[in-house]
Amino acid sequence: MTHLEKLGWMMEFAKKNNAIINLNTSCGLGRPCVGLVVDESFPDYEWFGNDWERIDPNGEVWIPEHAYHKHPCVAVLGTGEAAEEELYEWLKWFDDNNFIVEIIDLDNKDELHFIELMMGRNKHRRMIKKGYLNGTKI
Repeated sequence: MTHLEKLGWMMEFAKKNNAIINLNTSCGLGRPCVGLVVDESFPDYEWFGNDWERIDPNGEVWIPEHAYHKHPCVAVLGTGEAAEEELYEWLKWFDDNNFIVEIIDLDNKDELHFIELMMGRNKHRRMIKKGYLNGTKI
C-alpha cells in the first residue's frame, strides 16, 4: 500500500468514527504531532476513575514507538511520513481489534475531574471495543 493510499484509509477510518485526521497539530505543551481528532481533542485509549484506577474495558492496547507518552491519547509525536506511518499502523490496529470512537456527553459535572472542568471538557472522546457502551458490555 502506498503512503497516499494509507492516508486515504486513515481518512475513511476517521470519517466512519466522526473524527478527522490532523497531520499538523500539537499535543502537550506545543509538541508537533499527528493524530485522530474528535471535536478538537484526541480520543483516549485508556481512562481512569476518580481514584485514578484504570476502568476502561480495552485491555492491552498496542501503542507505536512515538505515541504521545504523557497522556493515553491517539497522537503520534512528530510530523511527516514517518509519524503518519505510525499513526496508520495504530489506527489499523484499532480497526483490526474492533475499536470505535465513543463520544459521551457529560451532563453531570460531578463526574468530571477538576482538570477537565478547568479545560472546559464536557465530553469524553475515547477508543472503545465494539460491543461496549459507556465502558459496559452490551
